[in-house]
Amino acid sequence: MRHKELFKTYVWLIETIHRQGPLSLEEIGNLWLSSSLSEGQSMPRTSFNRHREEIEDLFGIKIVCDRSIGWKYSIENADDLDKPSVENWMANTISLNNIIAENRSVSDRILLENIPSEGVNLQRVIEAMKISKMIEFDYLKYHSIETKRYLVEPYCVKLYHRRWYMLARYPNIPREFRVFAFDRIVDTSISTKKFKIDKDFDAASYFNECFGVAPNFDVPLQKVVLRAYDTEQYYMRDLPVHPTQRLIAEGDGYCDYEVTLRPTEDFLGYLLSRAHWVEIISPQEVRDHINRMVDNIKKRYKQETAARVIE
Repeated sequence: MRHKELFKTYVWLIETIHRQGPLSLEEIGNLWLSSSLSEGQSMPRTSFNRHREEIEDLFGIKIVCDRSIGWKYSIENADDLDKPSVENWMANTISLNNIIAENRSVSDRILLENIPSEGVNLQRVIEAMKISKMIEFDYLKYHSIETKRYLVEPYCVKLYHRRWYMLARYPNIPREFRVFAFDRIVDTSISTKKFKIDKDFDAASYFNECFGVAPNFDVPLQKVVLRAYDTEQYYMRDLPVHPTQRLIAEGDGYCDYEVTLRPTEDFLGYLLSRAHWVEIISPQEVRDHINRMVDNIKKRYKQETAARVIE
């Protein structure tokens, strides 16, 4: 079995046992035969056990057998499937591919968002991270027409809103980090210069206090209370705006949520996009900041209206 088919089989096993388990080996075998992935071939016990080992090695997911309920299999660490990780992202991607492959007759009615792979640039940056070598590249800022050459220490990469970003540090400048968008990076090359990553650095923790991919540690960490009205209260409940979000109050037609973060421009911009349904309750300085942004928007629209009248 080729690697591509093996990955599909691994994800099929994870999803089937997670969704329908606990299952006996016979039940798993019958479900496998009913799947188009099997191509009519059974899954012997030896193959199943080998797949279990590979799944644990690749995805960190443990498929265990419980003798007390009739030798049935389940996922021991099922909660880990909901955690954001590269392994889960891979499994979800392959799972989606399996679903589409089994439903080709309606594939033209399954619409997906394009996520750029960033090809060789992403591959080189990750390779540089793996071997602890600096990366060199040209970068074109949005407000510039000329590129600038950079030599940086690549710390991590992050996918956000269908765009890839690199968090990097300038050489020999502690805590001097910068985020680079991959769609502005050209002509990458792995430098011969090695670097040592800060032993206390944790990629996920670095972004915990921010919204999006642009941390600004000059903005103080604050507890921000958001009031969501009408259907937005349910939308925010199902899709939290930040991992720290928690429900603190409910009222007639609204819910109050608290998030703990640094209210940067990215966060305030997001709130403006939901301003018809979401209100900042506290702190007052963040509420005032939004008010100033709204005032500027009003002025701009009034100026544009006046300009059209003059024309």
